Amino acid sequence: MLHIAWTAGDLYAGQATLRTGSTFILARRMNLPGRQQLAAEQIDGSAYVFVRLPYVSDPALVITATVSQPVVHRGQRDNGAIVEITTPSGNATTPAPGQKISLTDSGSRVELRFPDLTFSAVVEFTPPDVPDGSGTVQLGVDSLQHDDAWLVAAIAVALSFDHGIVAHGDLKRAFATWRGVDVHSDGAFDRNVLRPALAARGIEAGPRMNKISLLVERCRRTAEFPARLLDDVRARLGDAGFAADS
Repeated sequence: MLHIAWTAGDLYAGQATLRTGSTFILARRMNLPGRQQLAAEQIDGSAYVFVRLPYVSDPALVITATVSQPVVHRGQRDNGAIVEITTPSGNATTPAPGQKISLTDSGSRVELRFPDLTFSAVVEFTPPDVPDGSGTVQLGVDSLQHDDAWLVAAIAVALSFDHGIVAHGDLKRAFATWRGVDVHSDGAFDRNVLRPALAARGIEAGPRMNKISLLVERCRRTAEFPARLLDDVRARLGDAGFAADS
């Protein structure tokens, strides 16, 4: 069960409780009745907050209740808006447009800020039970939702067969298929996905270096992903209809 307490500026506030599989969505609606600026609704177990603001994306934020950790998806386009996720201890993350991030701490705050509006949602949930200190917890495919730097690396390794390297176009399409978003341009994919994945592993890539090759070789050398997990990645991509072109 997931509980969300939200505010929109100083005038609007509400709460929502979600079961597994349901979502909380902030979105633009320019056709709200009368002079209404905001509307909150429950539809088929999911909670919606609609705002009459032209610069808010549709959707801007999506918070999904899962069997483990809630997942936040930033749908808000890059138009000057600030989206920030802050844990109770003060650690902050700024997701890129289209990025999905799992919340690891109950009480985390998700904010969307414009000069004339701040939307804030505090997300509370019961963290999944994890054995203490056993060292035997197995990574699962759902764990890859934690951040794009981890996910793109797993996909790259999973699709690089026989010590080869997956093609740039295939990796872009596979990543978009997994995330359920449009395929990035080459520049956006390198800037927003590949370079952060390399930086997260302490790798600096020059402009003429093959970033995918650097990423795959590093993950293979450190055995970052077990074979079982890579099999699961390939299976999920296949179930989603992905097939490599090359």
